[in-house]
Amino acid sequence: MVFVMGAFAEMSDDVSRICDIIAHELARTHVSYYNDGAKRTKGMYRQRIQKAWGHAAHRGWARLLLDRTRDLIIHGTAHRGANGAAMPTDEDDQDDHFLFNHPERGGNFAAA
Repeated sequence: MVFVMGAFAEMSDDVSRICDIIAHELARTHVSYYNDGAKRTKGMYRQRIQKAWGHAAHRGWARLLLDRTRDLIIHGTAHRGANGAAMPTDEDDQDDHFLFNHPERGGNFAAA
């Protein structure tokens, strides 16, 4: 099973299956203590789980966008000097910054 969420909080079928398994177990425990319908209780837990996961996905996506925006502002393609003129940046610094933020592309800073 693979836990995959998209940018707009859409979820893969595996996420739906995981949610179903969790909701089933929560409903089973709930029904053992209370006199509620199993199907209705499972639906209630499923809705709560999907809502929480959807909000988490949206917050994660927003955090990613904000972090990348900050990176562009701080480490843009050209830094500004004291007089406001664009100053070229060192290509090595740009490459290091890119590889630090994208370790799957070959950045290995643990050895550095």
